[in-house]
Amino acid sequence: MTKPKAVIYDNDGMLMHGGRFSEQYSREFGVDLAVMSRFFETSFKLCLIGKADLREELAKVLEDWEWKGTADELMRYWFSIGDTLYEDTHASVGKLKEQGVVVCLATNQEKYRLQYLTKKFSYDSLFDEIFSSSELGALKHSEEGLEKISRKLKEAHSIADRGEVMYWDDRESQIKNLGEGGFNAQLYTDYPAFRKTLEEYGLRL
Repeated sequence: MTKPKAVIYDNDGMLMHGGRFSEQYSREFGVDLAVMSRFFETSFKLCLIGKADLREELAKVLEDWEWKGTADELMRYWFSIGDTLYEDTHASVGKLKEQGVVVCLATNQEKYRLQYLTKKFSYDSLFDEIFSSSELGALKHSEEGLEKISRKLKEAHSIADRGEVMYWDDRESQIKNLGEGGFNAQLYTDYPAFRKTLEEYGLRL
């Protein structure tokens, strides 16, 4: 097995947990999920790749969602959901860096939540690279996104072989794309399995 020179973490489901915004909002405010789903199927997809601004798009649905405050207040409520760290996974980032591994975060994230997470958890100092869909201009697991991630690793860290990049994700549907893209794709299920896999590749946690 090729010892990875870089390890890429997923955010939601691997580093963080705490529930889904739309489901909690629906329960708390009595708004039908079907009403909210239209936003997530259209405007939000554009926000994820930096083609639309979340604050502006939310302002258009405040009435439909029966939100009494501003778009900024809604974003603060939103971002407070699902922002609980998995302490063991979080701590593993520093342990890998101590062993000379280039440690990255790849996340399908619109810019305001990325800013929120980066500030709250110091992601910019924790990770060597942050690959966000809103900055890539493409979803992280898409062909375009993977090409941009690969190019950055090559230019900034001299890692040209995608097989030397262990790319984790908690969604099985994305693992296929990562593997077909040449990365060492790994499905994240829980921390013990994560640690065991890394140890099999010669990395200590």
